[in-house]
Amino acid sequence: MATTKKSPAVKKAVAKAPAKAQLIQPIYQQSRIDWRSLYLYAVCLITLMVCLFSLVSFIRSGVNVAYPDPAYVDPYNPAPKVNSAAIAAQLEDQNQRQAIKSMIDAVTTLIIAGPLYLYHWRLARK
Repeated sequence: MATTKKSPAVKKAVAKAPAKAQLIQPIYQQSRIDWRSLYLYAVCLITLMVCLFSLVSFIRSGVNVAYPDPAYVDPYNPAPKVNSAAIAAQLEDQNQRQAIKSMIDAVTTLIIAGPLYLYHWRLARK
């Protein structure tokens, strides 16, 4: 019987074959929830929504300052003791003051929620 010698390259290829077979096996890993990222994105979403709503409130209050609601004076009220024009002017002034207070509230909310959003967004992007 004749014996054949295997070349060293064939021996190396045969020796590496089992290691290669182990790498081909599919790896199934169940991904875990990254609670830190979930928290950061949730805070970003909430603060972004707060900023948007306060911006809408600020614009709406600005419109109320420029165009206050007309005062309603009941025409069927028997003989008002005060001039109805004075009451209407007082009600318009009160509406404008309320709108300015609402604008201050909206700006304060933006000042608080804006930096919170930016801080958490930077952390989430890392």
